[in-house]
Amino acid sequence: MELGSPVILISAFGRGHWLAAALAKEGIKTTLVDVSSKLGVWPSEDVEGPFGFFRNERISESQSERMYSDDPFDEVPNGFTLWLKDGPFEFKGPVTKYKIDQSTLAPAVKEHLIGGAGEKAAKYLYKNIDALDFDSSWILHLAHQWSGTTYTSNAKGARLGVLTPLTSSFLVRHATRNGLEKSLSWLTSKGVDVIRPHQIMDVSFGGGKSITGLELSGEKQGLFRLEQIVWMLTSEESYFLNERLGKYFFPEGALEPEWCWVRYRVGLQACFERDRLPLHTVMIGDVDSPWTHENMMVLQRTTLPEQFDVWMRIPTVQRFNKDYLTVRSERMKSHLKERMTLTDPQILSFPQEYYYTYAQLGASRFPVFGEKQKARRGRSSYGNLHLDGPEVWPNYHWGSYFDNHEAIQGRIVSWWKEKLLKEQKEKKRKEQNS
Repeated sequence: MELGSPVILISAFGRGHWLAAALAKEGIKTTLVDVSSKLGVWPSEDVEGPFGFFRNERISESQSERMYSDDPFDEVPNGFTLWLKDGPFEFKGPVTKYKIDQSTLAPAVKEHLIGGAGEKAAKYLYKNIDALDFDSSWILHLAHQWSGTTYTSNAKGARLGVLTPLTSSFLVRHATRNGLEKSLSWLTSKGVDVIRPHQIMDVSFGGGKSITGLELSGEKQGLFRLEQIVWMLTSEESYFLNERLGKYFFPEGALEPEWCWVRYRVGLQACFERDRLPLHTVMIGDVDSPWTHENMMVLQRTTLPEQFDVWMRIPTVQRFNKDYLTVRSERMKSHLKERMTLTDPQILSFPQEYYYTYAQLGASRFPVFGEKQKARRGRSSYGNLHLDGPEVWPNYHWGSYFDNHEAIQGRIVSWWKEKLLKEQKEKKRKEQNS
């Protein structure tokens, strides 16, 4: 049986849902193939991640609708919060401006941070960022680096990725397994054909280095014809899904990231400090030390007041090393106890990598690549292939996702309009010759 759709998106974990809906709104028949269940045994918390959502004016109404098609968000009243050695730093609290004014940050960094500097001033700041000492610019580097998909040293953070708008309203959510189902139903209501195949078996090719179809098995099976394809999996995810597909789309091989984020579930006894933790806190031990391991941990509340998810960034080569994960947990507990003496931190569960093998989990949900790996990322081998996902995004926040999706939308809509124009001209030519 041969199926068909001009545009097909290969998606997982909610990637690209807005793009699919936006293309369908343009009148383009669009299909989204969801392969989430084929990419490992992951609880909803690991799919959601520790990065939250910064609301700003760049998020459109339709993009906001997509976000709320999933589980609901809760706003953190005092915004994004850092917990440093000398105390908390809230980015939308009543003393935020005072804290920034009293800090050692350079005037240009302060101005840029609160959004008061213009585009010209911002360009000048970034051009001369290396002239500022770290004490006067560290927050700018952190705003680029903490959720970045490329790791670099603290003092070079602002050279990579994009600025996370730390002073915007900040929201987080408790993800559920039903969230993805709700969003897929929302897609269907927007006119997108949603398919969840047993497997993507193979790819067909046409002339001029183009992909012409996918062979699917499952409820809808057969050769699925297409004209444009958006591939939203990393190279490592692609090889895990189907090695043959990985070789087609990423012939250089799977790109293993240098770092990845892992999640512990931790129990904390009630005390003054614990009870005043916001929904989401980034705890940094020493600003000057690398923002990895237990020196930079994300504490996020769960639905139970005594349980917290604690995220940290570790080397990818240590993902499945139980001894390593245990050592990190002991150091984590020590750091938590230093800040909150009466909490008696206990590890309730280790990261998924502690319990499962690579064959069961596959690629990390939140990989972080090295600077030298940048040349391998985002390279498309085919004229009608558009890449998306962690290897393409500069940061793990919704603004970066939507920026890439808008760029892809623009290319596909332009192609679609040219296609319709050619068809109209051809039809007119045939009518004149008949």
